[in-house]
Amino acid sequence: MRQQHKTRALAVMIRELQYGATSREMVEASGLHVNTVWRWMRALRAEGLVYVEGWEKDARGCNLVPAYRWGNRKDEPQPPRKSGMQRMRDHRRRKSLRQIQDAFAGVTA
Repeated sequence: MRQQHKTRALAVMIRELQYGATSREMVEASGLHVNTVWRWMRALRAEGLVYVEGWEKDARGCNLVPAYRWGNRKDEPQPPRKSGMQRMRDHRRRKSLRQIQDAFAGVTA
């Protein structure tokens, strides 16, 4: 029974890879554990059967989630990360907007 489940899950993953999918999308479609999907993606990439088509934003908004696709092409390079100065600028901007929002809402610190 277990072997049949893995076989069906592999078929579902191959179908998802034809149009491009992230590991989270393959986990949801196949019902496998995320570690199993990652392990299979590493093995398929090592054999040259899948490649990284692009990078999608994760739950925090970072560009760290690879989108895989069936084929043997060169991986899309990962976008550069923000510098420390850019991260601090964004943090200060969010903090300032939060303070303005709290002032309008009547919240005191």
